[in-house]
Amino acid sequence: MIKETKDIHSYYSPNDLYNRIIDGLNEIGKELSTITLEDLHPVDEFHIRGTVATKELIELSGFTSDMLILDVGCGVGGSTRRLSHEIGCCVTGVDLSHEYIDAAQRLTRLLDMQERVKFQTASALDLPFEDNSFDGVWSIQMNMNVEDKFSWLKELHRVVKPNGRVILYEVCANKNTPVYFPVPWAQESSISFLVEPDLFREVITSAGFTVDVWQDKTDLAQKAFANMTKPVTDPELPELGVHLLVGNDILTKAYNLHRNLDEERVSLIETVAVKPLAP
Repeated sequence: MIKETKDIHSYYSPNDLYNRIIDGLNEIGKELSTITLEDLHPVDEFHIRGTVATKELIELSGFTSDMLILDVGCGVGGSTRRLSHEIGCCVTGVDLSHEYIDAAQRLTRLLDMQERVKFQTASALDLPFEDNSFDGVWSIQMNMNVEDKFSWLKELHRVVKPNGRVILYEVCANKNTPVYFPVPWAQESSISFLVEPDLFREVITSAGFTVDVWQDKTDLAQKAFANMTKPVTDPELPELGVHLLVGNDILTKAYNLHRNLDEERVSLIETVAVKPLAP
């Protein structure tokens, strides 16, 4: 495992994550025997615009109930479970973090969704699946931590079936630099690998895909973070939230993301890439 991968794994490796999530649910009075997807969304939809964006991506995907879908960079599985719940399809989620996968598996059992939703630890650069294994793929805000984007996208191209759709919802660079750190995906620059949208699109096509949909969502991201202000004291964090995943400085990270969006240092791109049929 190269140093950058070790550093990324370390960043996304909170101790005793599942039990801390359960403690948070108990503290806000949730009955574990009747827990729902909505009860978990404060902690398990760790991307810009959360569940709202996930539902938009589901509609955009065109996935159907008879499909087998791969979620690459699934985190603790919120979007994975949401996709299966909304459509009825079977979904496999993979993530580099053992801690995230452990929490994902246990939360899925808590929701009694384990028959249709599976998880395993794996690198996005070396997926443990045969060629043409999946009807569709999605990957939500993980490219920021992938330096070798071509290899990642070639792996997605390899495992998806011909004519399969790959849904990407990704933070990219923008015209201004540098990025303010820390941000939700990185404490500092050594594990953040942003490229501008035009270059990202070039890498997608060079990996063998055709781009079917390309939408800039930066304005919606700006609105989502418009009310973020700089923390001036130690924040009083909720019992359940994404700080459990990436640290108690989450408000500073969110404020910096707000600045990066408003100052055109980062952008948000939503795209559908399609693997062409063999000639």
